[in-house]
Amino acid sequence: MELIRKNIHMNREKCRSSLQLTLDNDLNVPDVKPDIERIVREQGDIRVLDVKVSNGRVNIKGELITNILYIAEQDEDKIQHMSGSIPFNEAVNMSDTCDGDNVQVKWELEDLSADVINSRKVSVKSILKLIVSADEIMDEEAAVAVSDGAYVEQLNETGTVTELALSKKDTYRIKEEVTISSGRDSIREILYQDVVLEEVDMRLTDGQLSLRGELRLFILYSGIENDRINAYETNVGFAGTLDCNGCNESMIPNIVVSIQDKDIQAKEDEDGEDRILDIEIVLGLDMKVYREEEINLLSDMYSTSAQITPVFKRADFNNLVMKNNSKARINERLTLDDSYPSILQMCNTVGNVRIDEEKIVPGGISVDGIVEVKLLYFTEEDDYIIGACRDMIPFSHFIEVKGINDNCIYEVNTNVEQINVIVVEGREIEVKATIAIDVIVFEKLEKQIITDCREEEQDITRLMDIPGMTGYIVQNGDTLWNIAKEYSTTIDMIKEMNSLGEEDVMPGDKLLLIKQVG
Repeated sequence: MELIRKNIHMNREKCRSSLQLTLDNDLNVPDVKPDIERIVREQGDIRVLDVKVSNGRVNIKGELITNILYIAEQDEDKIQHMSGSIPFNEAVNMSDTCDGDNVQVKWELEDLSADVINSRKVSVKSILKLIVSADEIMDEEAAVAVSDGAYVEQLNETGTVTELALSKKDTYRIKEEVTISSGRDSIREILYQDVVLEEVDMRLTDGQLSLRGELRLFILYSGIENDRINAYETNVGFAGTLDCNGCNESMIPNIVVSIQDKDIQAKEDEDGEDRILDIEIVLGLDMKVYREEEINLLSDMYSTSAQITPVFKRADFNNLVMKNNSKARINERLTLDDSYPSILQMCNTVGNVRIDEEKIVPGGISVDGIVEVKLLYFTEEDDYIIGACRDMIPFSHFIEVKGINDNCIYEVNTNVEQINVIVVEGREIEVKATIAIDVIVFEKLEKQIITDCREEEQDITRLMDIPGMTGYIVQNGDTLWNIAKEYSTTIDMIKEMNSLGEEDVMPGDKLLLIKQVG
């Protein structure tokens, strides 16, 4: 007698940790750049360069890349920029991690400030939050049947589990060219740039992942004509595929996509003017793909001709409760502080979501956070030309999840899908934003599975203690299976002797039981 087993492939979050880092450094103004009078806007991006996992420890190496837009002291070339980087190498203690774990690192730049030390030096300070989670891949082998089951009674339990079909990290490279029309000034120098992902749609097909979306591209540049400062914004669409071997459209993707690297350079057009933007963007994708499968596990077994003892093991399974995309909408009026110059014309608006609290509540998940709104604009004051400010808008959102309970695990990912700013008056603006909130929820199921069995000769003493014929009154909690196993008979025999249909018995029913041997 052999057990027929099925392998169930799953992933499990072993541990999660978060920490704050304070990064600070002094940056010198390059020799070719003029002196600083005032900083307009500081911009920061985190680049994770390497993640190494060892037993009980995750080492994260990366850098904070900064770009600073400033007002120069000299009248000529009034708007300037400088850049620099601050490296970091941080060890995160995570006692449950080991080699081979899949580690995901998310980051939030909670604060970034740049202050003028003197006309040739800037102090950059930032608070970086790292969220580190470690997953392990698990394989459970559970018995589903007995190969030679002619003399073995088998009880099976049918259920649904969510298996991990694919887990990998990948990149998708976007190369595009955008031409600035002849009605605009050509580019002398790009001073500031920003790229935002918008309306990304990802769908699984047979063996592939289809990506489609838009990049909102903004540059601030000094032009050839009188060194005038120009703002240019456009949307760049992209579409393509990535290999996802073994996947198909019936599976459930959970994919986190972000801009991993970006490079925008100006180059000449056929007339010799710098009007072409050469764009290269690298998207990073952390991909998990699940499939729901109905399984028929062997939950118990016995024999009337031998003593069979199943070997049980506790196993944890995940069952998908919901994969959902919802929207939170913000409409807020903000008034600029008097320390900021008045707005003449908006240049660029960027929103970043920061989650302060997420928790399971009756009927769903509650999410509270803030949207950090960063504005770049032309001012009404000749001495400043460009102004910048930022503000925080709180929001709360409820995600309805039917069937959620405290035993569920979930993951929430957010991004600002759209943001628009209208100038009401010189210092008053209206902000409208749409936050995309993706959530995937699993219920943790604990089951006893059979991994092996021991077969021995029949226990003659126990068998002799069972009467050959028994009249039995069904008690609360009884099932045909338990009764048949206890009195060395079979469910089919009980049904035949008592003219029962497919329905199970009820308390108080009277049964005639005939012992079977061999």
